[in-house]
Amino acid sequence: GGILWHLCKQELANKIPNGPSPDVLHFADASPNSSHTYLYDMLSEHKIEILCRIYYIDTDRCAQTTTLVWWPNPQLWDSSGLDTGCWTLSCEQMFQCRLEKIHAGSAFLLTTEKWRSDLKYYKNQSK
Repeated sequence: GGILWHLCKQELANKIPNGPSPDVLHFADASPNSSHTYLYDMLSEHKIEILCRIYYIDTDRCAQTTTLVWWPNPQLWDSSGLDTGCWTLSCEQMFQCRLEKIHAGSAFLLTTEKWRSDLKYYKNQSK
């Protein structure tokens, strides 16, 4: 699983269903590269923003905003090398370190550029 799966697991604990929800009939993605058809629940962009705790902050420059986040979005995660198809020890260490800092009040909201920079360390991990 990726960052969204782990954020859901962290927030919802035992409330995660075993298998697709009834919503899969309306909001689903089918696996195209298989002899069988599998349906997956899909999250809206808005729900992804909620899970990653994404905030759009007005700047002092002509209706511009800056994006600040507690957790990397799936695109940043996928390009970091941490997305190996399963939750690895490196994933868990990064996640727990960030979570501890958030709980201790020592973490800061990060820009997507800062997340991209911080996750570069993981870029060359084998998939």
